[in-house]
Amino acid sequence: MSRPVGIDLGTTYCAVATINIAGQPEIVRNSDGQSITPSVVLFDNGEAIVGQQAKLQRAAFPDDVVEFVKRQMGNDAWHFYPTAGDPYTPEGISAVILKRLASDASQVLGEPVRDVVITVPAYFDDAQRKATKDAGEIAGLNVISVINEPTAAALSFGVERGLNGTILVYDLGGGTFDVTLLKARNGDFGIVRTDGDRNLGGFDFDNAVIQWIKAEFAARTGEIIEGDVLEAQLRDRAEQAKHRLSTSDQAPVFVSAAGRNEKLVLTREKFEEITESLLARTQMLVEDVVEGAELTFRDIDKVLLVGGSTRMPMVTRMLTEATGQAPDQSIHPDEAVAKGAAIVAALRGGGGAPTPTPVVPGGHPIEVSDVVSHGLGVIVLDGATGLEINAVIIPANSKIPCQRADVFFTVVPNQTELKVRVTEGDETDLKYVKKLGDSLLKLQPHPKEGSPIQVIFSCDIDGILHIEVVDLADDKPLGEFEIDRAKNLDRKEIDRMRDALSGLEVQ
Repeated sequence: MSRPVGIDLGTTYCAVATINIAGQPEIVRNSDGQSITPSVVLFDNGEAIVGQQAKLQRAAFPDDVVEFVKRQMGNDAWHFYPTAGDPYTPEGISAVILKRLASDASQVLGEPVRDVVITVPAYFDDAQRKATKDAGEIAGLNVISVINEPTAAALSFGVERGLNGTILVYDLGGGTFDVTLLKARNGDFGIVRTDGDRNLGGFDFDNAVIQWIKAEFAARTGEIIEGDVLEAQLRDRAEQAKHRLSTSDQAPVFVSAAGRNEKLVLTREKFEEITESLLARTQMLVEDVVEGAELTFRDIDKVLLVGGSTRMPMVTRMLTEATGQAPDQSIHPDEAVAKGAAIVAALRGGGGAPTPTPVVPGGHPIEVSDVVSHGLGVIVLDGATGLEINAVIIPANSKIPCQRADVFFTVVPNQTELKVRVTEGDETDLKYVKKLGDSLLKLQPHPKEGSPIQVIFSCDIDGILHIEVVDLADDKPLGEFEIDRAKNLDRKEIDRMRDALSGLEVQ
């Protein structure tokens, strides 16, 4: 018997949490005694080293160290090739990290960890959510659910401090950005609207610093910095400078390359200048979410900061100016998401050991309702133009779980097949949507074109889509299926990777 736990599987850092005997979420420290674990893996002679030790070796062994893999989830074209051994998919790398997290938590809790809730960026699409669940399965875990990171952070705040009103959660992590509006009332947390950018985070701010370092070094010495080893060293220097500038007005940057040693000085003013466009992208998304919810900043009762990158002073300053109120910084930006995931794990359970039920101050039970972050639909022929278009069935920001249906029509007499092509996106033009997958169904032929076909979409609590098709002319079900997702692993690959990981030494 074991307790379910919550896991924040971050781009740069991970955290694990559980519910204590008092019904409060608490962080489970790793085997190094730290509350967070770097999302970095070093492959070394048949072993996988995860965390701080791997991060310290990225400059020495750049070909065998992999990080920022969360940005590749759902990307079937990406693989990591260590110098020895087989290549790894994003799910495989994430599974290695999850195995280390679960192992550490098992040691601390004194019981095996199997049932987990894993957080994902609110703007993760269907393929990325499915890839996250697959990673958990490859690691030998039972993924009870995946939950959006801003939702988890708001839950953590609500349980620990009480939360009522309209809340804006600004989540700027190491690799992704989300902004979420939700309404909380006596333990009922309802997501109103969400948006984000899965390729915007601290990693990009570091990249801006790296480019500044290269330019400054070249201006002083006439030398160009290049090579994987030097790139890894520059990333270390950039991270250190960024962190220093959160509390100081300037940061020294020591660079050794091409036989030259230089001390550069990056000021906070310069840092904010070279990253201004990145911050502006987050502000634009904040404004879009508030406007899309038909609210104003005056309607917002509290602004919460989540993610380590919110420690940059310019984030607080921008949000204060934009919203008219200083953000609440009382929750721990690196721990809140994992704690919220632990709350969801306790609420949804996993069939393991009994876990105290978390409640908000005042004894109110917790209810959570989330939304889909992308519209879901099918490709159809436009009757007016004869061109293929995207027909949205479940619009973005629909509350989940949900079920929506629409009726379409056959295009030729005696049609015998129906190809259901599923899309993700809110635009009519197919250039701006993603094709998730398709399924070919047999159809009883009808003499005339225009025979009605009903397509039913059901989006479950994890944001994963299920589809049913009904021939309304005969009132006959044609099939119920999950998407054959081209971007995700199939069952055979998942089983093979799980077996391979079970024999890998993970430290």
